[in-house]
Amino acid sequence: MSIKHAFLALLAEEPSYGYELKKRYDDAIGLLWPLQQAQVYNNLRALQDAGLVELEARIMQESLPDQKRFRLTDAGEQELAAWTGEPVHSNRKLKDDFYLKLAVLASVLREPDRLAELLWQQREIHLQYLRDLERALAEAEATGDGVAASLLEGAILHAEADLTWLDRCEDRLLGPSGVFAGGVA
Repeated sequence: MSIKHAFLALLAEEPSYGYELKKRYDDAIGLLWPLQQAQVYNNLRALQDAGLVELEARIMQESLPDQKRFRLTDAGEQELAAWTGEPVHSNRKLKDDFYLKLAVLASVLREPDRLAELLWQQREIHLQYLRDLERALAEAEATGDGVAASLLEGAILHAEADLTWLDRCEDRLLGPSGVFAGGVA
């Protein structure tokens, strides 16, 4: 997800100051994709440089930075429409650090004990992530946030699939008929 595009969507609803934009972002998306206040201003600056938002109003303050209210430009509306209308390609890439470690331990170093340990550690990470997602899902359901609940449920299904895949890796690589079945070559 592009934070910039989320800001374009929020500004399409109504012009906002940076502080307001952060609050609206947190209310709508923050549970799923947390954001620091500094990221708001960095992204607004980039959007302004790209001509996608423009300064609508500036309020001078004595001992604080000026308040700047931004609004979407026509180019920003077009960019938002293009982004929301474009499907997203899978983010599962074989050029992943874990995939590389698995391949190195199995095919290059041929160290089944270290491979087993890596698979176990990765499983623990996914299990913790799954628990965190399930807690967040319960919270979203308790507050009636259907959008967050739907997105969290999708993330849970992906986490469960990752755990299933780790089990299959263990069977295929370390099991009785795995690549190390006859001993390390």
